Amino acid sequence: MPNIYMFFDGSSLITQIRQLQGKDGRFKGHKLQPLDLVTYFDEAVITDGLGTAYKRAVFYFAKGDSQVEQFLDLPSRKTPGLVRDVEFRFCGRKIAGSAPSEEWLETVPDEFRERCQRSEKGVDIEICCDALHLASAKLMDRLLLLTNDSDFVPLCRMLKQLGVNVSLIRLSEARPVNGELAEACDTYDVVDERHLLTAFGLSAVL
Repeated sequence: MPNIYMFFDGSSLITQIRQLQGKDGRFKGHKLQPLDLVTYFDEAVITDGLGTAYKRAVFYFAKGDSQVEQFLDLPSRKTPGLVRDVEFRFCGRKIAGSAPSEEWLETVPDEFRERCQRSEKGVDIEICCDALHLASAKLMDRLLLLTNDSDFVPLCRMLKQLGVNVSLIRLSEARPVNGELAEACDTYDVVDERHLLTAFGLSAVL
């Protein structure tokens, strides 16, 4: 059975949530359920009737990032059987911001906000180290990577050289995908609307 991993760049994930909420009012005030997101990609992208499954899903967030609890409903590990093969890793550090910078950021159009608000250090390096370690040790056959950061283009190219299939995944198409990043990956998938509503706890309004 192939070794399949999912890595979620927390900064990009939060940005995509904000962009989605800004474009579609149905999602405003609702938090993303990360376990539902993992289940969707496991069933729709990985399994797809082939009987395979992911080995581990990892969400990478910067330590001290207050936006995590604002936009995501992290599950409690104290509930038996709730969290399986999913890790929420707080690594690197959040660079201290200021009220003036936050006010300025609110004036930046959504399509440029992601490149302006990456006020963190060490998270991207952690993702790259984990991926390259697993790939070089022949412990990874496929990686589903959620990001929209072109800094990951060299990583995707190197993983492919090491024999890893790289799938770019995104929450929605509220904003255009990074073309260079999509070209560097083998496949590109987005959550469909029905499952996206479910991942935000909105299935009841369908």
